[in-house]
Amino acid sequence: MKFLLAMLLATVLATPGIATAQSLTDDQAEDLRRIAMSAHPAECAQLMRRISHFKNMQQRAQILEHQQWNEKMGTQVSYLEGVQAARCPKDVAVDTTGRAINALLKLAAKAALTYFTFGAAGF
Repeated sequence: MKFLLAMLLATVLATPGIATAQSLTDDQAEDLRRIAMSAHPAECAQLMRRISHFKNMQQRAQILEHQQWNEKMGTQVSYLEGVQAARCPKDVAVDTTGRAINALLKLAAKAALTYFTFGAAGF
């Protein structure tokens, strides 16, 4: 009797965790991860200043026609923009078109998988 009661209690306690984990979409889970890893506003401001500085230095290198300097500054700007995208999602412009295309491709892949497996894919 105690065993059945313990199993019932374990099932009741485990079920809400499973239900909430399955109810999150991939986009929602990604947004939660970004929020959890978001940086302090001062760090985001510093990243914006650094990106601005290196973009100005890249323009200066273009004016002086210094190819190697221009490439190095471009590499640094790309790196810092990647860090900014990862750490400061509020400061980076959201690519709504890219997300819409990504969602469309996911839907098309599911439809193709269902079609080619004659519905055995389970979607």
